[in-house]
Amino acid sequence: MVCLRRLITAAVVLALAAIGTAPALPGQAAASYPLPVRTVSGTNYDTPDPGVLLYNGTFYGFSTDGGFREWTAPEAAGPWTTPVDTLVHSTLPGWVDTTKGIWGPHMIQATSGTFVVYFSAALKGTAGNPPGSDARPASGARCIGTASSPSPTGPFSVAPAPLVCFSQYGAADTMAADPGNRVPGEGALAGQPTFVTINGQRELFLVYKTQGDPGNGQVVTTRMVRLADADGTTVLGDSHQLLYSSTGSFADTIEVQALVQNGPWFILFVAHGNWDSCNYSTEWFKSQHIWAWANNGGTTLLTSAGTGLCGPGDAVETASEVAGQDRIFLASWVQESNGVISTTPFGTGTPQENVNAARVMYAAVLRFASDGYTPIVGEYLGQ
Repeated sequence: MVCLRRLITAAVVLALAAIGTAPALPGQAAASYPLPVRTVSGTNYDTPDPGVLLYNGTFYGFSTDGGFREWTAPEAAGPWTTPVDTLVHSTLPGWVDTTKGIWGPHMIQATSGTFVVYFSAALKGTAGNPPGSDARPASGARCIGTASSPSPTGPFSVAPAPLVCFSQYGAADTMAADPGNRVPGEGALAGQPTFVTINGQRELFLVYKTQGDPGNGQVVTTRMVRLADADGTTVLGDSHQLLYSSTGSFADTIEVQALVQNGPWFILFVAHGNWDSCNYSTEWFKSQHIWAWANNGGTTLLTSAGTGLCGPGDAVETASEVAGQDRIFLASWVQESNGVISTTPFGTGTPQENVNAARVMYAAVLRFASDGYTPIVGEYLGQ
């Protein structure tokens, strides 16, 4: 849940920004690269597309899989529990293709107290790519659904209709207003729900990505819709386009990950490039108006060269219990062999999930510079 942060002095920021690797374990030399979070079992888990919420002193994390892979930790660094599936699969509605994975679950607590998870799932029975119209979705089209529970650990039951989808599926947000550069017939992938404060009022928004194939000239866009604070599923007004991927340094693709508020500034974290490559990176955009963003305003934050990791993307933010600090979580490729996931960043070649590589979760301190908007990743918290 996002709250206003205290700004810190430039001197403190510069000192902490110089800390770039995790501390060494007793009796071990420090690694030359950051290490993933600790786990209760000591096992490293494949946890792509992390979504993390801090609630009552506990971090709750989710990742892409066939359901809702959820794990918890008392601190960002861990130890994290073994991920378990908290989705009630019998509640998956007919529009969901259950033969394909559930992508990018992110959770928030609505003001009513209910916990809502936002996820993307493949549509069932679609054909044709590219489709050319919303009435004929692409074969790979996905939509954003929601699931809820009175407990942050579930079990989570899925709402019958998608939240973001095409009109024939009964979605509350049909992506029809202010379409901008959205490719007709392509679906949407879940971004992150975020509470912000505007004119003294707390408001809930969902940022998400529309699908497309930049390799074939299709534009990927970032959209946002306002949701009712009480239930987290009622759409208030139309969704609108914020960014698009056809120009600028992110011409191949962008994928929105998080919307963060720091004082009067709004910051969007986006993944840049192809996810299955060490060139995958994290960029950020800034604005003082939540609906208005400069499309050429991206700034690089995390790269392989700068971190020593392979493809540091999927960055999301949470608050922390330390004054003046947030936490940033991201995924990166490490080497995997015979089902054993290491802490060593993937090297040359192409990473293939569950073959020669896995995406593990990292945690680090996040602060903002004295200008109020520049994010600075400080020390990594993990093994």
